[in-house]
Amino acid sequence: MTTPETPTTPATVHPLAPQQRRMLEFIGGRVDSYYLMVEAFILKGDLDVEALRQAVGHVLDRHQVLRSAFPADQDGYQTIGPATDLIDRIWTEAPGGRFASADEALGAGLDTAARPMDLDSEPPLRMWLTRLHPDEAVLIVCGHHLVFDAWTFMLFYEDLAAEYRAITVGGKPRRVPPQYPDAQAPQDDKALDGWSTLLGRRYRGIRALDAAAETPKGPGAVHRRVWPRLSAGVVAAAKSHSVTPFVIASVAMLQALSDVLGDQEAVFGSAYAGRTTAASTNALGYYSTTLFVGEDLGAHESVAELITSVSNGLKQWHHGARIQWEDLLARYDAQDLYPVKFAFQPKELAERQIKLPGIETSRISRPNAAPSARRPVDLIGSYDADAVTVSMTARTDVLTDERAVALIDAFGQRLTALAESAPAR
Repeated sequence: MTTPETPTTPATVHPLAPQQRRMLEFIGGRVDSYYLMVEAFILKGDLDVEALRQAVGHVLDRHQVLRSAFPADQDGYQTIGPATDLIDRIWTEAPGGRFASADEALGAGLDTAARPMDLDSEPPLRMWLTRLHPDEAVLIVCGHHLVFDAWTFMLFYEDLAAEYRAITVGGKPRRVPPQYPDAQAPQDDKALDGWSTLLGRRYRGIRALDAAAETPKGPGAVHRRVWPRLSAGVVAAAKSHSVTPFVIASVAMLQALSDVLGDQEAVFGSAYAGRTTAASTNALGYYSTTLFVGEDLGAHESVAELITSVSNGLKQWHHGARIQWEDLLARYDAQDLYPVKFAFQPKELAERQIKLPGIETSRISRPNAAPSARRPVDLIGSYDADAVTVSMTARTDVLTDERAVALIDAFGQRLTALAESAPAR
């Protein structure tokens, strides 16, 4: 309690990243469910629920950004309390034995965990748990995209497992890591030079998609594909060209866009974790950096030349200090070229798990609902030792179902062709 003898210290307001600011502008307020990222798990084994709740509190203590809010009257975020004051707002436990199945528990849990979040005053994390049986529980984790991305979820789960292990098995208290409210390295102005070719192309097909999206978001349809026994070929193709699997998949995506849109010039947006210092690699928070991959496919005499060009372009992005697309658009007075979003990553990152000692964890898919979408195309791919899996959300007010199916199938065909072109091992 505050007394006249112990005046409060004004809370530090930490700056927003450009994309955080864009998110808040898109939301148009401070109450939001659109950017909630929800993950659900079945936990089987002798789970110590109280230890897990304590572990959540310890993780809150470790990361200031998880104890923060985004007040509407501030151009930033600020800490709103210690873990002891916030844990009851983050953690919800439903009585055990109430639900007949995991699906029934998931539906009830989502009503609580995925309700609109009050960003003005609420921390950006919610967790909901119930026991189905003494040795089986359902856990829902909900984080707001202002703070959570794929990398942050991975770090959060690693910290949660470590704290749970320390509580249940024992061990020395873990050190609180340095806080990084802004992981951005100083921006070298020269890093923005040389992008006139990328942004100066016409991209008629891509611009037509952008023009057709007349509203900030619209109805979406989800299309999924799995191509068994394709991963080995993709990895082999990447090795043969001394590039990453992401580069091979990016070339396939550019080719597929060209095939379906009927334009030799293709471009898409993507993102990477954007942590530009060694210390910030372990910092929770939103440090995602937008990047563009764009090419004139007709300007390359061979696929190998195209692969090299895409690889060189990505290296230039990564050598720059968190280049934000707003900076590029402002520098070149360019039109937004982000109607297509693409990702391709190892399955273990795409499907993150909570590895608690003595507990078998499996993910639960959320019930199908009528999806909405911001961009006309959002294609997310992942690969493991065997298969390539893709999920694409397409705006039905921009792409017909026939055209959307043609795009995801063209991506599979182009990726298969690239994989089959790899030298035999």
